[in-house]
Amino acid sequence: MANISVYESIARNLGDLMIKGTPTNATATAFESNALIHPLTDQLKGREVYFFTGGGAGQARTITAFTPGSNHAVVDPQFSTVPSSNSQFLMFSHWVGEDYENAMNRAMGKTKLIHLNESVATLALVATQYEYLVPSGFEYISNLNLVPSGNTDYGNDDEVNRIFELPPRYWNVLPNAKGSYVIAFDPRKINLDTVKDKWINVVGQTKPDFAGTIISEELQEYIINHASMLLASQRIGENKEWSEKFRLFKDIVKDLEIYIHSNKYGRRVGG
Repeated sequence: MANISVYESIARNLGDLMIKGTPTNATATAFESNALIHPLTDQLKGREVYFFTGGGAGQARTITAFTPGSNHAVVDPQFSTVPSSNSQFLMFSHWVGEDYENAMNRAMGKTKLIHLNESVATLALVATQYEYLVPSGFEYISNLNLVPSGNTDYGNDDEVNRIFELPPRYWNVLPNAKGSYVIAFDPRKINLDTVKDKWINVVGQTKPDFAGTIISEELQEYIINHASMLLASQRIGENKEWSEKFRLFKDIVKDLEIYIHSNKYGRRVGG
Protein backbone atom coordinates (compact mmCIF):
# COMPACT_ATOMS: atom_id res chain seq x y z
CA MET A 1 0.00 0.00 0.00
CA ALA A 2 1.35 3.45 -0.91
CA ASN A 3 2.03 5.75 2.03
CA ILE A 4 -0.47 8.32 0.78
CA SER A 5 -3.16 5.62 0.79
CA VAL A 6 -2.21 5.04 4.42
CA TYR A 7 -2.73 8.77 5.07
CA GLU A 8 -6.19 8.53 3.54
CA SER A 9 -7.05 5.42 5.56
CA ILE A 10 -5.91 7.08 8.80
CA ALA A 11 -7.93 10.19 7.97
CA ARG A 12 -11.05 8.13 7.29
CA ASN A 13 -10.50 6.28 10.57
CA LEU A 14 -10.52 9.60 12.40
CA GLY A 15 -13.23 11.27 10.30
CA ASP A 16 -10.61 13.83 9.32
CA LEU A 17 -10.65 13.56 5.51
CA MET A 18 -12.20 16.80 4.31
CA ILE A 19 -11.54 16.71 0.55
CA LYS A 20 -9.94 14.38 -1.97
CA GLY A 21 -9.85 15.75 -5.48
CA THR A 22 -8.17 16.49 -8.80
CA PRO A 23 -7.41 19.98 -10.15
CA THR A 24 -9.25 21.08 -13.29
CA ASN A 25 -6.85 23.97 -13.72
CA ALA A 26 -3.69 25.17 -11.99
CA THR A 27 -1.07 27.92 -12.10
CA ALA A 28 1.97 28.64 -9.96
CA THR A 29 -0.17 30.45 -7.39
CA ALA A 30 -3.64 28.86 -7.57
CA PHE A 31 -5.74 25.87 -8.60
CA GLU A 32 -9.36 24.99 -9.27
CA SER A 33 -11.20 21.74 -8.65
CA ASN A 34 -14.76 20.43 -8.78
CA ALA A 35 -14.10 18.92 -5.34
CA LEU A 36 -13.96 22.43 -3.83
CA ILE A 37 -17.71 22.79 -3.46
CA HIS A 38 -17.68 24.74 -0.19
CA PRO A 39 -20.07 27.71 -0.44
CA LEU A 40 -18.34 30.20 1.88
CA THR A 41 -15.36 32.36 1.00
CA ASP A 42 -13.55 31.74 4.28
CA GLN A 43 -14.34 28.04 4.55
CA LEU A 44 -11.05 26.85 3.07
CA LYS A 45 -8.86 29.80 4.00
CA GLY A 46 -5.93 28.65 6.13
CA ARG A 47 -6.36 25.00 5.19
CA GLU A 48 -3.43 22.98 3.92
CA VAL A 49 -3.73 21.21 0.57
CA TYR A 50 -1.37 18.32 -0.11
CA PHE A 51 -0.74 17.07 -3.66
CA PHE A 52 0.30 13.43 -3.65
CA THR A 53 0.26 12.22 -7.28
CA GLY A 54 0.96 13.63 -10.73
CA GLY A 55 2.50 17.02 -11.36
CA GLY A 56 3.50 18.78 -8.16
CA ALA A 57 3.41 15.57 -6.09
CA GLY A 58 4.82 16.00 -2.59
CA GLN A 59 3.92 19.69 -2.26
CA ALA A 60 1.90 21.01 0.70
CA ARG A 61 0.56 24.56 0.42
CA THR A 62 -1.69 26.82 2.50
CA ILE A 63 -4.87 28.22 0.93
CA THR A 64 -4.88 31.99 1.45
CA ALA A 65 -8.04 32.85 -0.52
CA PHE A 66 -11.00 30.96 -1.97
CA THR A 67 -13.67 31.93 -4.52
CA PRO A 68 -16.68 29.56 -4.23
CA GLY A 69 -18.27 30.52 -7.56
CA SER A 70 -15.28 29.31 -9.58
CA ASN A 71 -13.88 26.75 -7.10
CA HIS A 72 -10.70 28.82 -7.21
CA ALA A 73 -8.11 28.52 -4.41
CA VAL A 74 -5.02 30.74 -4.06
CA VAL A 75 -2.01 29.13 -2.34
CA ASP A 76 1.11 30.29 -0.55
CA PRO A 77 3.94 29.77 -1.16
CA GLN A 78 3.54 29.26 -4.88
CA PHE A 79 4.00 25.83 -6.41
CA SER A 80 7.54 24.93 -7.40
CA THR A 81 5.97 22.49 -9.88
CA VAL A 82 2.50 23.33 -11.14
CA PRO A 83 -0.04 20.52 -10.53
CA SER A 84 -1.48 18.88 -13.62
CA SER A 85 -4.78 17.28 -14.59
CA ASN A 86 -3.50 13.88 -13.43
CA SER A 87 -2.60 15.21 -9.96
CA GLN A 88 -4.56 14.39 -6.83
CA PHE A 89 -4.75 16.23 -3.52
CA LEU A 90 -5.98 15.74 0.04
CA MET A 91 -7.25 18.21 2.62
CA PHE A 92 -7.76 17.40 6.30
CA SER A 93 -9.98 18.95 8.99
CA HIS A 94 -7.83 18.75 12.12
CA TRP A 95 -4.26 17.88 11.11
CA VAL A 96 -1.84 18.62 8.27
CA GLY A 97 0.31 16.33 6.17
CA GLU A 98 3.33 16.61 8.49
CA ASP A 99 1.21 15.40 11.41
CA TYR A 100 0.22 12.31 9.44
CA GLU A 101 3.81 11.70 8.37
CA ASN A 102 5.07 11.99 11.94
CA ALA A 103 2.40 9.63 13.30
CA MET A 104 3.05 7.12 10.55
CA ASN A 105 6.85 7.25 11.07
CA ARG A 106 6.36 6.62 14.79
CA ALA A 107 4.05 3.70 14.00
CA MET A 108 6.62 2.26 11.60
CA GLY A 109 9.33 2.70 14.22
CA LYS A 110 7.29 0.67 16.72
CA THR A 111 6.68 -1.95 14.02
CA LYS A 112 10.43 -2.38 13.52
CA LEU A 113 10.80 -3.14 17.24
CA ILE A 114 8.35 -6.04 17.23
CA HIS A 115 8.29 -7.39 13.67
CA LEU A 116 11.01 -9.12 11.68
CA ASN A 117 10.82 -10.39 8.11
CA GLU A 118 12.07 -13.82 7.14
CA SER A 119 14.91 -13.14 4.68
CA VAL A 120 17.44 -14.95 2.52
CA ALA A 121 20.58 -13.53 0.92
CA THR A 122 23.29 -15.17 -1.17
CA LEU A 123 27.07 -15.11 -0.76
CA ALA A 124 29.63 -16.46 -3.22
CA LEU A 125 32.36 -18.46 -1.47
CA VAL A 126 35.95 -17.70 -2.39
CA ALA A 127 38.76 -20.14 -1.71
CA THR A 128 40.97 -19.14 1.26
CA GLN A 129 38.54 -16.32 2.25
CA TYR A 130 37.03 -17.02 5.66
CA GLU A 131 35.27 -13.73 6.45
CA TYR A 132 32.29 -12.24 4.56
CA LEU A 133 30.31 -9.07 5.29
CA VAL A 134 26.87 -9.79 6.73
CA PRO A 135 24.30 -8.98 4.03
CA SER A 136 22.62 -5.62 4.49
CA GLY A 137 19.69 -5.43 6.89
CA PHE A 138 20.12 -8.72 8.74
CA GLU A 139 19.31 -8.57 12.48
CA TYR A 140 19.61 -12.32 13.08
CA ILE A 141 21.22 -15.17 11.14
CA SER A 142 19.85 -18.63 11.81
CA ASN A 143 21.26 -20.84 9.07
CA LEU A 144 23.97 -20.96 6.43
CA ASN A 145 23.05 -23.37 3.65
CA LEU A 146 25.53 -24.52 1.04
CA VAL A 147 23.98 -24.60 -2.43
CA PRO A 148 25.43 -25.75 -5.75
CA SER A 149 26.64 -23.17 -8.23
CA GLY A 150 25.07 -22.71 -11.65
CA ASN A 151 22.47 -25.32 -12.52
CA THR A 152 24.08 -28.16 -10.61
CA ASP A 153 21.47 -30.59 -9.37
CA TYR A 154 21.41 -31.14 -5.60
CA GLY A 155 21.04 -34.87 -5.98
CA ASN A 156 24.08 -35.18 -8.24
CA ASP A 157 26.33 -32.86 -6.22
CA ASP A 158 28.29 -35.01 -3.78
CA GLU A 159 29.55 -32.06 -1.74
CA VAL A 160 26.05 -30.71 -1.25
CA ASN A 161 24.84 -34.13 -0.22
CA ARG A 162 27.53 -34.22 2.46
CA ILE A 163 27.35 -30.54 3.47
CA PHE A 164 24.00 -28.81 3.02
CA GLU A 165 23.29 -26.88 6.22
CA LEU A 166 26.55 -25.76 7.75
CA PRO A 167 26.52 -26.53 11.48
CA PRO A 168 26.58 -23.46 13.76
CA ARG A 169 29.96 -24.57 15.15
CA TYR A 170 31.48 -23.87 11.71
CA TRP A 171 30.77 -20.15 11.79
CA ASN A 172 30.11 -17.08 13.92
CA VAL A 173 29.05 -13.45 13.56
CA LEU A 174 31.81 -11.06 14.61
CA PRO A 175 32.48 -7.30 14.46
CA ASN A 176 35.25 -6.07 12.20
CA ALA A 177 37.51 -3.04 12.41
CA LYS A 178 35.24 -0.90 10.21
CA GLY A 179 32.25 -1.10 12.53
CA SER A 180 30.30 -3.59 10.46
CA TYR A 181 29.87 -7.32 11.04
CA VAL A 182 31.18 -10.38 9.28
CA ILE A 183 30.28 -14.03 9.01
CA ALA A 184 33.51 -15.70 10.09
CA PHE A 185 34.14 -19.36 9.22
CA ASP A 186 36.35 -21.41 11.52
CA PRO A 187 39.21 -22.80 9.38
CA ARG A 188 39.80 -25.51 11.98
CA LYS A 189 36.38 -26.97 11.20
CA ILE A 190 35.81 -26.26 7.51
CA ASN A 191 38.22 -26.03 4.60
CA LEU A 192 36.73 -23.58 2.11
CA ASP A 193 39.13 -24.78 -0.58
CA THR A 194 36.90 -27.83 -0.86
CA VAL A 195 33.76 -25.75 -1.46
CA LYS A 196 35.15 -22.97 -3.68
CA ASP A 197 32.91 -21.64 -6.43
CA LYS A 198 29.88 -22.57 -4.35
CA TRP A 199 27.20 -20.32 -2.91
CA ILE A 200 25.90 -19.82 0.61
CA ASN A 201 22.29 -18.97 1.37
CA VAL A 202 22.18 -16.77 4.46
CA VAL A 203 18.86 -17.42 6.20
CA GLY A 204 17.62 -15.11 8.93
CA GLN A 205 15.54 -12.10 9.86
CA THR A 206 15.56 -8.44 8.83
CA LYS A 207 13.62 -5.39 10.00
CA PRO A 208 10.77 -4.23 7.73
CA ASP A 209 11.98 -2.00 4.91
CA PHE A 210 9.73 1.04 4.55
CA ALA A 211 11.89 2.75 1.94
CA GLY A 212 10.00 4.40 -0.90
CA THR A 213 6.22 4.54 -0.77
CA ILE A 214 5.17 0.96 -0.07
CA ILE A 215 4.03 -0.68 3.16
CA SER A 216 3.44 -4.43 3.04
CA GLU A 217 -0.10 -5.72 3.39
CA GLU A 218 0.73 -7.73 6.50
CA LEU A 219 1.75 -4.56 8.36
CA GLN A 220 -0.50 -1.85 6.96
CA GLU A 221 -3.47 -2.43 9.30
CA TYR A 222 -1.22 -2.21 12.35
CA ILE A 223 0.44 1.00 11.11
CA ILE A 224 -2.87 2.63 10.13
CA ASN A 225 -4.45 1.94 13.52
CA HIS A 226 -1.33 2.78 15.50
CA ALA A 227 -1.01 6.15 13.72
CA SER A 228 -4.74 6.75 14.26
CA MET A 229 -4.26 6.10 17.98
CA LEU A 230 -1.32 8.53 18.16
CA LEU A 231 -3.24 11.32 16.42
CA ALA A 232 -6.38 10.76 18.51
CA SER A 233 -4.25 10.98 21.66
CA GLN A 234 -3.32 14.57 20.75
CA ARG A 235 -6.95 15.67 21.12
CA ILE A 236 -7.99 13.37 23.95
CA GLY A 237 -8.67 16.28 26.31
CA GLU A 238 -11.01 18.13 23.94
CA ASN A 239 -14.10 15.97 24.21
CA LYS A 240 -15.41 12.47 24.85
CA GLU A 241 -15.36 11.55 21.15
CA TRP A 242 -11.57 11.76 20.89
CA SER A 243 -11.15 9.84 24.12
CA GLU A 244 -13.36 7.05 22.77
CA LYS A 245 -11.49 6.97 19.46
CA PHE A 246 -8.16 6.76 21.28
CA ARG A 247 -9.33 3.78 23.35
CA LEU A 248 -10.81 2.09 20.28
CA PHE A 249 -7.58 2.28 18.28
CA LYS A 250 -5.49 1.37 21.32
CA ASP A 251 -7.49 -1.86 21.68
CA ILE A 252 -7.15 -2.62 17.96
CA VAL A 253 -3.39 -2.03 18.08
CA LYS A 254 -3.03 -4.34 21.07
CA ASP A 255 -4.93 -7.10 19.25
CA LEU A 256 -2.92 -6.66 16.05
CA GLU A 257 0.44 -6.77 17.86
CA ILE A 258 -0.14 -10.46 18.49
CA TYR A 259 -0.22 -11.10 14.74
CA ILE A 260 2.82 -9.06 13.72
CA HIS A 261 5.05 -9.90 16.70
CA SER A 262 8.02 -11.99 15.58
CA ASN A 263 10.07 -14.39 17.70
CA LYS A 264 13.75 -13.63 17.30
CA TYR A 265 15.98 -16.56 16.53
CA GLY A 266 19.50 -17.28 15.35
CA ARG A 267 22.68 -15.33 16.04
CA ARG A 268 22.21 -11.63 16.68
CA VAL A 269 24.06 -9.33 14.32
CA GLY A 270 25.66 -6.66 16.48
CA GLY A 271 24.94 -8.15 19.85
